[in-house]
This record gives sequence, structure tokens and C-alpha cells, in this order.
Amino acid sequence: MTNGLLGLVALGVILGWLSTGLYKLDLGEEAVILRLGENFRTEHKEGWNWHWPEPLESDRKVNTQGQRTEVFGIRTGEAEDGESEGLLMQTADKNIVSVSFELQYRVSDAYSFVYGMLEPKLILHQAAQSAVRQVVGGMTVDEVLISRKNDVEVLSQRLLEETLASYFKTEGDQVAFHVDKINLQEVNPPASVRAAFSEVAAAQQDEERFINQARGERAEILERSLAEAAEMREGSEAYREAKVLDARGESTRFVALLAEYRLAPEVTRRRLYLEAMENVLPGVDKVIVEGDAAQVLPFIPIASPRMTGGIGASERQP
Repeated sequence: MTNGLLGLVALGVILGWLSTGLYKLDLGEEAVILRLGENFRTEHKEGWNWHWPEPLESDRKVNTQGQRTEVFGIRTGEAEDGESEGLLMQTADKNIVSVSFELQYRVSDAYSFVYGMLEPKLILHQAAQSAVRQVVGGMTVDEVLISRKNDVEVLSQRLLEETLASYFKTEGDQVAFHVDKINLQEVNPPASVRAAFSEVAAAQQDEERFINQARGERAEILERSLAEAAEMREGSEAYREAKVLDARGESTRFVALLAEYRLAPEVTRRRLYLEAMENVLPGVDKVIVEGDAAQVLPFIPIASPRMTGGIGASERQP
């Protein structure tokens, strides 16, 4: 009886010891399995898993899918006076700016995160802060505050990724972190000169507004000028067509008149003379006197149908 009880106790102890190798992975988690203190494998399967109990094997679970956020500086509303108390950084033109930002990242390698460094979050925090300081220090205060805020985020993220890669390159391990984004929360001048910087920013905004207004007026004037030019072009084309048609009509009339002149030079010459007199003296009664003839004949307007062929008849009067 005693031996049976001892066997049950021993079996319970063994089962209890073996059960310590059970572990459960939730969604997005990975487990680093060490065998006798050495990296053995990384388990990715979600749910219940098992490894040899300690001291043979041990596990460390890490969430590698969830996005993590690290905040730098106190954002607006968190300080007692309601103003931002970000990190003070020096710019390339020896000015000081107050910067608050957040780092969004994920764990990219569970083993490097757990065993690759002593204090991974502290190292990441210091590396991110150093990257932003270096980028801000390479820009002027106007660039940091106004024109290149997006560049600060992009360049800081790139520099942070390079710095983290250099930490693990010498050991041959994978980089522990994947940097998703650096977001600037607030970038302000120090409180003592904030009013002056606000005036400068307002003046720059006015400048942009005036430039945009001038560009709009330029576009309107240009569009109106193009429309007027098109109208003038169309008018000149119409005038040219009209003059060409008039010239062609005149040339046709001249050719016809030349043919008549060749058939009857004297009659045609007289008709041209009378037409010229009609144009020079419009609205004036005119008479035709035949050389030495005593009879005075009334003048018949050239435009009258009765004048057709009438000149020759008048010349044949006695």
C-alpha cells in the first residue's frame, strides 16, 4: 500500500512537472523556446503548445503583431498650464524649438527583442529621440516649424531604422523592431518667443495668400487675353476673307471690263468717265452736251436700265 501511494505521488509529480511545459499563444503572439539556455526555436502556432518543462526548456511569449506607441514630450492638454512641454531641441540656425512626437512600432523579431538587448524599450526610446534631434539640428527653425515638418518625420524614421540595424549588425541577429511611423504632435518655439514666431507665421501665411491671389488674377487676365486674341484672330481672318473676295470680284469685273473695252474702246471709255462723274457728283443734275451740237440732251443716270446701250445712241444723235 505504501509503495502504491508513493507511485501515485511520483506519477503526480511527474505529470505536474510535464504540465509546466504547456503554454498558450494568443493571436499575434510568438514564443521563444530556449533549450538548456540556448535559443532552440520560435513558436508561431496560435493556441495551446508544449515544450519540455524547465530546466530542460523554457518559453518567453512576445506579441509581434500589435502596434506599440511610445510618446516623447507632453502633448497639449497634458501639462498643468494647458501648453505643450515638448523636448527642447536646437536647430541649425541656433534657435530652440519644443518638439513632441510619438513613435509607432512593432516587434519584428521575438528573440532579439527578449534576449538581444538588456532594456529594449529604453534603447528604442533613446535611439528615437536621438534621431529626431539629429534631423531637427540639420534644419533651420522656419523649416522645422513650417515648410519641412513632413521631412522631419520621414528623415527621422529613416535614421532610426539605420541606427537600430547597426545595433544588431555586429552580433548577426535580426533587428528587434519594425518602425511604422514617427508622427510629430507639436513643434513650437519656446514660450518666451512664441508670440514673435506667431507673427512671423502669420506674415508668411499672408504672403502665401497674396501669392495665390496674384496667381489667380494672372490666370484670369491670361484667360481673358487669350479670348480677346482668339476673337481678334477670328476677326482678322474674316476681314481677310472679305478683302480676298472683294479683290476677286474687282479682278473679275476688271477682266470683264477689259473685254468690253477691247470690243468698243471709245464707248467703254465714255461710260467709265460718266460713271466716275456720277460717283464724284452724286445727287447733282447733270446734262450731256455733244461737242458742236446746239441741242442739249438730258443726262440719264448710268444706273438706269435705259442707259444700257444708250451711250452709243446718244453719240449717234445729230
